[in-house]
Amino acid sequence: MQACIDIKPRVLGHVQYQPTRVSFPRVQHAARLPGSRIKISSVSDPDIVTVGEALYDCLADQLGMPKEEVSSWTPYPGGAPANVATATSRLGDRTAFVSAIGEDSLGDAFVQLLQERGVDVRYVQRVKQPTRDVLVTRSLEGDREFAGFGKNTDSYADCFLNASKIPSDVITRSSVVVTGTLGLAYDGSRESIEKISSLAGASADCTLVVDVNWRPVFWNDTSKGHEMIAEFVQRADIIKITDEEAEWLLGVGSKEALENPELVLSYFPKAKGVLVSAGEKGSSYAFHGSGKMQISGQVPVLSVEIADTTGAGDAYLAGFIHFMLASGGIDALIKDPKLVHKAVEFATGCGAATCTKPGAIDAQPSLDDVYSTLHWDM
Repeated sequence: MQACIDIKPRVLGHVQYQPTRVSFPRVQHAARLPGSRIKISSVSDPDIVTVGEALYDCLADQLGMPKEEVSSWTPYPGGAPANVATATSRLGDRTAFVSAIGEDSLGDAFVQLLQERGVDVRYVQRVKQPTRDVLVTRSLEGDREFAGFGKNTDSYADCFLNASKIPSDVITRSSVVVTGTLGLAYDGSRESIEKISSLAGASADCTLVVDVNWRPVFWNDTSKGHEMIAEFVQRADIIKITDEEAEWLLGVGSKEALENPELVLSYFPKAKGVLVSAGEKGSSYAFHGSGKMQISGQVPVLSVEIADTTGAGDAYLAGFIHFMLASGGIDALIKDPKLVHKAVEFATGCGAATCTKPGAIDAQPSLDDVYSTLHWDM
């Protein structure tokens, strides 16, 4: 089998980033609009910093075949932190991406894509290791399954994020830091992610968002992965977790996690809130409001024509973060239960709009797209 990294990419053409409308009339209490400064200058700080892997999902061209029998693969740029970076930038937020990306053709193409999407790439480290490729097989119905990597999992560029090169001052001055957990699987990236989360946690004005994003294929020891992730997510202010991840990480049944997000939140005493996503079953949320008030609810999925669900969860998280910042930040948002529900509706609209086109990044919506999907007035 030929590794995906050696295949000439067939889908590397991307839509040029277009600045989106920055007014946000649906947010009644917006204290500031980070999207009001779309073009990133050489001296501006980002409002959002996302940290973690940039990779290519290499989708099997032949459906219903095991990995060993697949003869060709098509690479699509992705990786949850990279997806969140491009999605928030697409919505108009000043966003920077912190990662290690290979000095290879796929890495060059990825950095170019980030730049086209308006993402600040000053803090992307270029390393000699190859950019990661993830092999994804597909059933006859199109359902995806992670099938491994083209090379050894610990040999890719994202494993070598250098903690000494992390821009500490940028982290502490940002409003939101977003990270996943895949980087915890490797020594170098783990040191960097733990450093960044500590910097964010020490800043009174920074909200740390952690996406559990459990992917056992990244871990040589899955039991160690469970232990590390369980400890790491306790640092977060906001946690995004799927119903299935709640069962794996917390022992809370998937149905109960969706229907009782307050129970999920109880496992994270430091956190201000949780978002529980459950695919076609919708999502739920629970946040600590003012005083002893707890805010919770459920939001169903939207009915759209689905082309590809890749990256929908990342667009959902990006939408919530955008709405939260446009509302003045997490503390301002949770003062109003109706506004919290609106934020999750907006997130749902972002996820739904992404499903209407193929590809995790090319499909990401503008504000106009989201409002259209939600049938909201601009």
